[in-house]
Amino acid sequence: MKKFLSVFISILLLSSLAACGGETNTVKDFAVEDAGTLLESGAFTESLTGIDTEVACTRYGVDSATVTSGAVYGSTGATAEELAVLTFDSAAHAEDAKKAVGYWLEDQIEAMASYLPLEVSKLEKTILEVRGASLLLVVANDYSPVDDFLK
Repeated sequence: MKKFLSVFISILLLSSLAACGGETNTVKDFAVEDAGTLLESGAFTESLTGIDTEVACTRYGVDSATVTSGAVYGSTGATAEELAVLTFDSAAHAEDAKKAVGYWLEDQIEAMASYLPLEVSKLEKTILEVRGASLLLVVANDYSPVDDFLK
């Protein structure tokens, strides 16, 4: 009886450890389809226009050879609003792109300060996030729908 009880307790302990180890909290990469969801979220004051991914990469200073897919939308010039979802061939390239887009944002803030100063606050609140091998850029009027999406 003692052997049975000790074997039973051992199995119970091992199974409880295995149950704890099986839980993972993984956050999935951004997908190109997420751009459509965000466009319809009410975050933007105007209808954004599609921008060719290669053109956007040049604009942001990102190596387009590392981009596997993307959806990029921008303002017609009346606002600073912008949306980009880019996926890369590696997480390292996504991090490199985040740095490049960060520099682009700094330039945008400086440029907008002189001719669209009210848009600077949007740029200062920009969401620029990397998940795995993907990057999300959002310059919006209302960030609450984007915050909801990110949760």
